Amino acid sequence: HTLRAIKNVQCTINESISSTVEGSFCDGLILAADALHRRTKGKKYKRKVVMITDAEHELEVNGEQLQCVLDGLNDMEAQLVVVGIGFEEGVSIPSNDEDSDGDSDKEPDAVVSGIEEEDGTIIKEEGNPDEMTHDIKQENGMRQLIKRENEKLLLSIVQETNGCILAANGGNLTELLRTQLPCLAGMKKSQRKKYEFRIAPNLKVTARSAYLTEQHKMPTTIKEAYQFHPETGEKLRDGNGELMTSPTRLLTEHFDDEDNIVPYDNRTDAYRYGSDLIPVGKMDLLGINAAFVSPESIEMIGYLDRMDVISSNLLMGPAYAVTGGESKKSRTAIAALSQALEETDKVGFCRLVRTKNGDPKIGALLPKLDGCETREQGGRYLVFLQLPFADDLQHHFDRPIPLESRGDFKDEQVCDDLIDSMMLPDDEFQSEQVSSPALKAHNRMIAHFAMNPMSPEEEMQEEGLAEERISEASQAKPLCDFDVVKMLSKNATKQIDAFVENFPLVEHRPEDDKKEHFWGDASRSK
Repeated sequence: HTLRAIKNVQCTINESISSTVEGSFCDGLILAADALHRRTKGKKYKRKVVMITDAEHELEVNGEQLQCVLDGLNDMEAQLVVVGIGFEEGVSIPSNDEDSDGDSDKEPDAVVSGIEEEDGTIIKEEGNPDEMTHDIKQENGMRQLIKRENEKLLLSIVQETNGCILAANGGNLTELLRTQLPCLAGMKKSQRKKYEFRIAPNLKVTARSAYLTEQHKMPTTIKEAYQFHPETGEKLRDGNGELMTSPTRLLTEHFDDEDNIVPYDNRTDAYRYGSDLIPVGKMDLLGINAAFVSPESIEMIGYLDRMDVISSNLLMGPAYAVTGGESKKSRTAIAALSQALEETDKVGFCRLVRTKNGDPKIGALLPKLDGCETREQGGRYLVFLQLPFADDLQHHFDRPIPLESRGDFKDEQVCDDLIDSMMLPDDEFQSEQVSSPALKAHNRMIAHFAMNPMSPEEEMQEEGLAEERISEASQAKPLCDFDVVKMLSKNATKQIDAFVENFPLVEHRPEDDKKEHFWGDASRSK
């Protein structure tokens, strides 16, 4: 409903005076914080306030009131994100001294211009020819000064709330918010997990852990039941014309051989062992886990060479950021350990218990540097990546490749040329800066139908919407349609043709498949 209501927002100010009406982003922040508090008080939310402003109008700031609002946002753990229209790139705001450019602001001297008449006399005109534009330049200079001061104020505000400023200079706001927002790892909201970090025997500190990477899956749908009119049997609609539904719940029933429902107290759990079923109760499982009872902790076992771990290709996700949290001693110890691992080119081999009495995991602690080594810009911490146990490994034994199928020097050269021609440019197409195309299409589709509801006829279709209608709403764009991919494919056309010519593709025909042979086939053929 919010997205649809935005379309109906209209300006109530007289258009003749609209250019002279000024707004205050401080007042907007106060209203947003108040609404956020009233609607989310006592509930679990990831709170965030997004402010879109050009910061070009002069403000009257009440310091006590503004500080009260910032304290309230911090209590709610709400993050402020400022989308600055016309802001400079980067977070740093230049000072007045840096903006002064020598004689750039000096007024031009008065000049004497001469116009020669037909009789040879010269009419002299004294004065400044730029006099009319001088007032305009002075007004623009004052506006820029106000804008710079407001940017500095916004910078101090977002630093209070662990937020950020995003410069939007004609870019797509959706992509800007999705790709440029800072990672939540290390912020208050994600630092809930508290661990006992045992760096060495008789040496332990308190650490915090948060998700650094986590697979973002497609949202699941909510199943609800239509409400029908008791007499006509038609689907009911509310005052807004939308179909009325009611929540549903899932029940699981178990049946015996005679199709009778088995009561809950007559059921049991069992593990299959060969052809037998071994009954196991909850107390039995607790007895097994008793040997591994442990609080949430990270225990350093030893150290390994970094290249041995990285080259093994056995690192598993997700990744966890291990920081010192609020303790100054813990932050110092973890930062020192991270720097020592970086200088010695080692990684820590450790044991992690993420949940109380949970299954232990083994993994590697890698050093990580976020930004500069200052408190304001970032610092050093550790990253935990899981390593597999022997039971987690899948052993695949491929058939040996015959010598005649290994190719010669020409084949190797064709492959090398193809790879060289399709090398990605530096800082291009980095995965952490590219949103999932499937998720983007899903979000566009949901937003499209939220603002443009389906017609009653489309809602009643049991087979769903047509594929063209979904494509129009989602604007799906797979990775192969990205400009970088198209550019590489175009530049590598010659090398691709050479590869196809050297390794011709053969169309697969099902009738050519070899039938599966059994040990008795040879005796039957005789």
